[in-house]
This record gives sequence, structure tokens and C-alpha cells, in this order.
Amino acid sequence: MIKLLGLLIFLVGCTASKVSAPPTLVTVTDIARDFYIPQEILKNIEKDLLEESKVLAPVFSYTSLHVLFTEKTQKTLTSPSLLYRLPKGGGLVDLQNAVSGKGSFFLSFPGDQFKDLPELSHLYFISQAPKIKIDSEEFGLGCGKWVDLKKQFSNLQKENFLNLNTTDNRHIFVTSGHYIFVFRKLNQVVLSQLTITDSKNSFLLCPQVKGAAI
Repeated sequence: MIKLLGLLIFLVGCTASKVSAPPTLVTVTDIARDFYIPQEILKNIEKDLLEESKVLAPVFSYTSLHVLFTEKTQKTLTSPSLLYRLPKGGGLVDLQNAVSGKGSFFLSFPGDQFKDLPELSHLYFISQAPKIKIDSEEFGLGCGKWVDLKKQFSNLQKENFLNLNTTDNRHIFVTSGHYIFVFRKLNQVVLSQLTITDSKNSFLLCPQVKGAAI
């Protein structure tokens, strides 16, 4: 009985020691310069509004954004967990300040931040990385190519969903670009954006794709 009690105490102690520490907070003040929204995306946003009302003019506002990076492999990031807090309207995250070694990590958008916002209308991703083949597997969407990630929005709020690997800079080709969040209720449109880049490896990325200024 005493041995069993000792074992239980030992197991509880081990469990307690594995409780995750709070993430390291990083406050972002940098806004991406020369960021452009393709005309096709602007037309999609306008189309949504016109389908519901031809009388009410859109009212735009901006919201802040939180982005979480969590290590899967130790020593991959500069901290086991990094929470980037972007200002209203969004900002820029430079991966050279987050990634410090080889391994895997997760990227997510914590769900609590969206609970008081209108429903997500679109989550556009505009790639700033070329499409490349690494070990017979393709990475990257291609320069200036874009996709609507709305269907993946709930998954992207899960901490362990988007698994990224730094080997041969795979993570850079997958994540580099502009993320545009569009929340809407009737004519009320709430926007935020995230730009992910890596200034240390900028030679791997695309030249700025011109379109319509945000």
C-alpha cells in the first residue's frame, strides 16, 4: 500500500511537471509595407455585399489578431510556445525571429479571439513563395497565387493541426504570404491581415506581386 501511494505521488509529480508553461508573448508593431490585395479578391468581397443589399454601403472596421507557434520538436523555436499579438488591422511576423533550429512546429489562430466577431466570410491566403518540389513532394502555392481557406478556419484554430517542418525550409514555402481575414454581418465588415515572411531567407521568396492596395 505504501509503495502504491509512493508511485501515485511520483506519477502526479511527473504529470504536474509536464504542464505547459504560458507562451512567450511577442507584441508586433510592424505593418507589412507595399501589401496589395488582388483585384479579384476585392471583387469577391464587393460581390458578397451586393448580393445581400444594394442600398446599404459597407462599413469597414479592423480587429487585432493573435498567432500561436508551438514546438513539436524541442529547440525548433526560440521558445517552446510563442504568441504573437498583432495590432488592429494586423501586422507582420518574421520567421527569422521565431525559428531557431531544425524540427517541427505548429501554427494556429487561437479561437477565443474570434468569439465576439461576426461570422468569417473569407480567409484569403496570397502566396509569396514559389512552388517548389522537395523530395518528390510539392511545397508552396506559387507567386501571387491565392486561395480561400474559409473551410479550414475551424481547423486552423486547433493548436496541433497545421504541422510545419523546417527541413530544407519547407515551412517558409508553406506559410510565406498574406492572410486576409474578412468577418461580415450584413454591411458590417471587420478586417485583419497577417503577413508571414522570413527576412533571413528572402532570396527564396517571390518579388512583391502588385495589385490593388489594401
